[in-house]
Amino acid sequence: MPRSTLRPWRWFLAGLLAAAPAQAGIEAADLNLTRTISQGDWLRLRLDLLGLNLSYPAYRIYLELKPEGVAFTFSASSGMAQHLEEAGRSETERVLAYHARGIREQVNKLLQEEFPELWPRFQAEEDLQGRYLVPGDDWEDPPKSLAEWRQDRLVLSR
Repeated sequence: MPRSTLRPWRWFLAGLLAAAPAQAGIEAADLNLTRTISQGDWLRLRLDLLGLNLSYPAYRIYLELKPEGVAFTFSASSGMAQHLEEAGRSETERVLAYHARGIREQVNKLLQEEFPELWPRFQAEEDLQGRYLVPGDDWEDPPKSLAEWRQDRLVLSR
């Protein structure tokens, strides 16, 4: 048979297979099971999600729980790093401090709303620290430190 006469049968079989109901690998009953998670693991997960929500194409924010408190890493894109370099020291300080205050506000809000046991002891001035990174000079170079956020203050590295 010529190839063209087989083609309609293929489409017919594909249509039959596509019309058949699919079975889900995850059943609804399995999703209703209760799971126990520690407060620390839940906070780590919520901090991960908050960091994703605070990120933009020009920068990524990573939040993590450390023994000293909550730490953030602000990784600027090469475009943002170039903009900050061209903008000058005072504008860079203003922009980075603005972001740190926004992160502080969101972490405070998260703890206050979802972790009422932790909220009264969390002191953002002491318990929140961060670092700002920019891309290295060459493609394979590690990121360079631009600044740190400590004691509710910005300290530029250069």
